[in-house]
Amino acid sequence: MIARDRKTAMRNLSSTRNWKRPSPLGALALVLSAAVLWGCSRSASQAPPPDLSVAEQIRGGAGEAAAESGEPAAAAATGEGWGDLTGTFVFDGAVPQLGTLATQGKDGAVCDVAPIPNEAVVVDSATNGIKNIAVYVRKAGRVNEELAALEPAEVTFDQKQCLFLSHVTGIQVGQNLKILNSDPIGHNTNISPPADTGANVLLPGGGSADFKFSRQQDTPVAVQCNIHPWMKAYVLPRKDPYFAVTDAEGKFTISKLPAGEELEFQLWQESAAGGPKGELVVPGLTDNKGRFKRTIPADGVLDLETVSIPAAAFKL
Repeated sequence: MIARDRKTAMRNLSSTRNWKRPSPLGALALVLSAAVLWGCSRSASQAPPPDLSVAEQIRGGAGEAAAESGEPAAAAATGEGWGDLTGTFVFDGAVPQLGTLATQGKDGAVCDVAPIPNEAVVVDSATNGIKNIAVYVRKAGRVNEELAALEPAEVTFDQKQCLFLSHVTGIQVGQNLKILNSDPIGHNTNISPPADTGANVLLPGGGSADFKFSRQQDTPVAVQCNIHPWMKAYVLPRKDPYFAVTDAEGKFTISKLPAGEELEFQLWQESAAGGPKGELVVPGLTDNKGRFKRTIPADGVLDLETVSIPAAAFKL
């Protein structure tokens, strides 16, 4: 028994003598392998628990970029109730005289019946009110239930004596634009909204057609007649009803706005000098992109009162 143990011991000693020390790289590999095996053997309960709220946001699409270029992300609604915004924009200085548009005698029996006014900047001679300024909310967190339930009536867009009768028009996405031709000659109505399906409708005298925008735009879309190239107008399509266009005296009202939370408004005018897309910059009211922020009082009216706009704000 003792002899057998002695032989076993001698064999073990011989194996030990034949063992070779691993190289430095080999030793490092052994250490790393041991670390990996130890990490894999750890219990799953030691890992941090998953954040289910984040998973729900991912599944719900939270954090996606706004569909319209340049538009802010939707802000959470924080206020309650509804209120109105109103105001009057007037021209500070002498009323500009822009003259009339030249027709070059094209279809003169219809187009030259009366001088065609240049409506790039329209100022009322009695009140200095500025017509055709678009005022609208850039992003509304909520919409009044009564307004949302209304079926918007179609908007009439007519042309007579080679002039679009509505120079600047606001409309909701999906609302019908009834295009009319009250002239005895043909006109085409060319609408090309960015990233949306447009139309180039050829209307004979007395004809009509329907058109709907399927996407809102951050600025009004130009409408032109290629047959009579001086004919030009603008249509502003928006998702919600929170927009207005100033009347002949420069007045506007936007009703039933979300109250109790800060809203950002945009000013636009065809010949504004403030930005490349017609952003109207008004000293003391807007930033350099023609935007201003206000909080509307619940069940009340926020009146901007009379806002004077200098001539330098326009390209005259």
